[in-house]
Order: sequence, then structure tokens, then C-alpha cells
Amino acid sequence: MDCQQITRSFKIRGAFNAVLKYFEIHQHLPQKIVVQSSGNHAQAVAYVGAKLKIPVLIYMANTVSPYKIKLTQDLGAEVILCEKRSQANALAESKQAEGYFFIHPSDNDEVIAGQGTCAYEALREIGEVSAIFAPCGGGGLIAGSYLAKQQLSPNAKVFGCEPSQANDASQSLKLGKITGFDDTPQTIADGARTLKVSPRCFNYLQQISGIIEIDEEKILYWQKYLNEIFQEKIEPTSALGIAGLEAYLNSNLASQNNKFLVLISGGNLE
Repeated sequence: MDCQQITRSFKIRGAFNAVLKYFEIHQHLPQKIVVQSSGNHAQAVAYVGAKLKIPVLIYMANTVSPYKIKLTQDLGAEVILCEKRSQANALAESKQAEGYFFIHPSDNDEVIAGQGTCAYEALREIGEVSAIFAPCGGGGLIAGSYLAKQQLSPNAKVFGCEPSQANDASQSLKLGKITGFDDTPQTIADGARTLKVSPRCFNYLQQISGIIEIDEEKILYWQKYLNEIFQEKIEPTSALGIAGLEAYLNSNLASQNNKFLVLISGGNLE
């Protein structure tokens, strides 16, 4: 349950790992960092910057939750809002020419490896499982989970779970190439409002067992269920995994010996 993690999402794992790898290679910390994000990645990088005293610049689309924007600013990062997510992406990447260390939220090997520690820790604790279910936005958590299961539960299936209204991963797999949206998809699961999966993550998505699409009604139902069961603030994106498990069980005959891992990815709600 990474809603209990630092900055209340799994994103802190990849953010710290990316900066630690930079230090390992260069023997010094980056002078300044830039990212684009829909919220949780921004907070994670802002937290790393605050802890290590590194200035952080964040580009966000103006559709991002005002609450997540405030949380990011409260951590000391400079936030610049853009009309579109594609504009935020382009501006963040362009800052590399000015000496910024750019940390992509998913298209980065160290970020993927860091995100994978979520499933890795769970598998070390509970042992081998039949299948893993996790939210899919840019694909970093799914890609990292695939790497983790290869080491600790090689026979486990991995399913990415994404909103039907933001189904770029599902469509990309069907077409055999990356496809996405021109504008931010409209789904209650704001952490999955990605325009498209990243190239690195797509390579892993092609090796998993599949993508399960979840409608908005199911997302809200399972978010409410998780909030009540765990007495935690769990954001809509985090409900995708358990909704995916339900869909899987409804269409597959599971034995009593099956054990499943559902990753609850974050809980940044007011």
C-alpha cells in the first residue's frame, strides 16, 4: 500500500533511484532538476529536491488536481502550469539544454527499477503469486513489477489496469505500436491521464499477460471500497488494480490455491 509511502505514492521510489544513479555516475548530485507530471511524480521529485537541497522545476498541465499542485509547491518546487500536457512534456525536455537533469516519470531505466521495488518488497514478504495487478499510466509501475516478478515469482502473470477512457496502453498493444491521445484523457483516475505509454515501458508491456480496461463506475466503486476497508485516503487511480482483479476473476476460473498481488499505488486526496 504505497498510499502510506513518503509523499503518499510509489513515485518516490523511482525519483530517489534516478537521483542516486546520477550521483553514482557523476560523483555529484545534479545542480537542478526538471520534470513534467500529473501530480505524484512531481511531489516525489520535489521531496527529493528538498531533502538534497536541489532546485526543482515542475511543468504541469492545468488539468492537474489543485491539491496536488499545492502539495508540490509546499515541498519547495517551482510549478509552471501549461495549457496541455504535451506542452508540459516538451518544455520539460527542452530544459536539459540549460543544464537541468530531466527525470521522465516512466521512460527512464532507473525510474522503472525504482518503481519495481514496490512489487519486489511485496513478493519478498508474501512469496510467489499467481498474478499481479497494478494501475497503468505511463507504464513505469507495470514495467518495474514485471522485472520484480522475473526474479521472485517468474511464473506470475502481470496485468496492467487502466481506465477505459484513457486506454492508450491497451490500444498500443492491439496495434503493436505506441499510440495515444492528443489531449489529456478525461478520467477520474488522474494518475492515469497519460497521453501515451513510454517507449521503454512499451517494451515491457509487450511481455506481460495483458491490459485490463476499467470503466469509471468500477473505479469509483472500488475506490470507495478501499477507503472504507483500510480507512485510508486512496485515490481513484489506486482502485484500478483491484478492479482489474475483479474483472479477471469474473472471466477466469481460479483455484483455491491462487494468490494474487494487488498494488495500491497512491493516496493523494484532500
